[in-house]
Formats: sequence, structure tokens, C-alpha cells
Amino acid sequence: MANRYKKKRETTNKTKDWITDYYQTGREWEKDNRRRREEAGEKEEKGLRNLNAFEMTCIVIIALAVIGMIIKYFILGHGFWDWGI
Repeated sequence: MANRYKKKRETTNKTKDWITDYYQTGREWEKDNRRRREEAGEKEEKGLRNLNAFEMTCIVIIALAVIGMIIKYFILGHGFWDWGI
């Protein structure tokens, strides 16, 4: 009976808040940078030169994972259809 008198604690999703803050801040910075470049008359660089260090690291990790999967499944002979090791 004592449990029903306890206050329910409000839960928050801190990870979601962190990700949305990171995303919104990045969008604001990108808008400011784009506006400054247009005012200065500079060209906007496209492609991999426009990425920050975190995004570049993620791309490198994904590329290494894909290369590792190709080596494991196609070069070493442990294909998707084998039940072996």
C-alpha cells in the first residue's frame, strides 16, 4: 500500500537530448559559416574536404569495417552460405 503514495520519478532521455543538441548546433554553425562565405565571396567546398574530424573518423572506421568484411567473407573463404567457422 505504501508504494502507491510514492511520487513517480520523471525519466528523461539524456542521450536523445545530447544528439539533438549536437545536430541543431551543427546546423546553426553550418548556416553561419555558409552566410560568412557568401559575404566574403568564397566558393563553397564540397565533398570530403568539408567534413570535421569526428565525421572523418566515422568514415574511416566504416571503410575499415567494410574492408575487413570483404577480406573475411570473400578472400578467406568463409562466405555467407557456409555454416563453418
